[in-house]
Amino acid sequence: MGGIMLNLRDYQERTNRAVRDEAARGKRRILVVMSTGAGKTHALADIAMGALEKGNRVLCLMHRRGLVDQMVERFTECGIDSGCIMAGKEPELSKECQVASLWTYVRRLQLGEKDTNDWWIDANVVLVDEAHHILNKTYQRVMEYYKDAFVIGCTATPTLSTGAGLGKFFESIVDVVTMDELISGGHLVPGVYYGPSKPDLSKLKIVQGDYEKKGLDEQINKPQIIGNVVSNWMEKALDKQTMVFSINRKHGKALCNEYIKRGINAEYLDANNDDEERDDVLRRFRNGDTQVICQVALYTEGTDLPEIECIVIARPTRSVGLHRQILGRGARPFNGKAFFIVLDHGGNIERLGFYEDEMDWTLDGKDNANKPRKKREKERTILTCEMCSAEFTGKRCPKCGHEIPDYGKKIAAIDASLERIGKTKKPKATTEDKRIFFGMLEWYRRMKGYQDGWSSHKFRSKFGVWPNHYKGEGPIEPDQTFHNWIKYQTIKWAKSKKKLETEGVS
Repeated sequence: MGGIMLNLRDYQERTNRAVRDEAARGKRRILVVMSTGAGKTHALADIAMGALEKGNRVLCLMHRRGLVDQMVERFTECGIDSGCIMAGKEPELSKECQVASLWTYVRRLQLGEKDTNDWWIDANVVLVDEAHHILNKTYQRVMEYYKDAFVIGCTATPTLSTGAGLGKFFESIVDVVTMDELISGGHLVPGVYYGPSKPDLSKLKIVQGDYEKKGLDEQINKPQIIGNVVSNWMEKALDKQTMVFSINRKHGKALCNEYIKRGINAEYLDANNDDEERDDVLRRFRNGDTQVICQVALYTEGTDLPEIECIVIARPTRSVGLHRQILGRGARPFNGKAFFIVLDHGGNIERLGFYEDEMDWTLDGKDNANKPRKKREKERTILTCEMCSAEFTGKRCPKCGHEIPDYGKKIAAIDASLERIGKTKKPKATTEDKRIFFGMLEWYRRMKGYQDGWSSHKFRSKFGVWPNHYKGEGPIEPDQTFHNWIKYQTIKWAKSKKKLETEGVS
């Protein structure tokens, strides 16, 4: 292990320096805040390596099997030889660094007193990933064994579902990197948000700071609402790899079945699926064979799936932590991804804010633990490049380099029942926009051999007026946005006729 240097990003180095500074001030329970996708495991590996080089023994605690495997793999990449304490894994207890499943380790600790229990890891430094769980009874039972150790927790959301901070355990909080730094540095991508009218949740019971799931199911798991979720996705994100967050198994399966009915390759997962089944679904998702995963409470944290391009929030929540964990699933950059789409059917954005909002995290109680540091100034808007039809946010197309003239004024918009959330108002179509659209209709009509009036009727269905000023326009080859609109219209028609026929969809 000696001589290996980790190539940390600037903010990771700043974070770990701040941790060491807090330790030098006598703080022994330090909470590190790093957003999803910021590289928490890499930063923890650097802390572990520094502790090991000083002769300390290190224990890393994770509350999910996938996180254990991920941390062992990351440690190996960094040159740290670690053992693994988890059911089904061969233990190597003599190693100075151990990565343990919380649930396995707590059971092994109950096998005997510390002095006579071979499973007891006498660690000087304890690292805890997803440390917002630290106050639960199982974690606290283990922490009783490590009253004199340095405990360093790491999380993107240092708050309970009630809104309370974690000051009952941690003594100090380190939060040095901003969302703006992560996004401008290309480590995260921004979200583009759409949402329907806020559902009426006023009569729902609150259990442990969040909505009661039974009441949510009764309010939201209805055929019309299920259909609207899928219909809006087809209009806004028909070509996007998508993760759907549902209330419970019944709701998740209903959503998945609706996607499948519409001809979409969708699969369903919940806690009843074993690791092999989940891995198979994720593999198909990554290679594009599966486009939509509908799931319940599986991938709200600790999941590295940068392929996700769209988040469908089909479950309301009052929890800031859960809300930001869900949004974080789409924020990792991947293969030129410039943004991720959020379709919010729970009113969560209005209630709890945008992913890009800077948060003033503290260790204090409910009133101060998760206040927004500053509101996001404006909504990021999807633009369609005039040269190559790529969709992106910002002034310059990342695909062909074309710079958008009159940036901030000329923006793309799609009429939909989901409304864009944010301070930027949805612009009206200009005369030039309408002229181009009619030309695309004419190109498509001639290619399909439709009658002369077809273009006029389609134009009226989109803009609410007849194209009297544009008749006689020559055909214009359609872009991808036009093809997406045509495809959605065809699917919507097929659904209204209770057909699955999609012939004629480009």
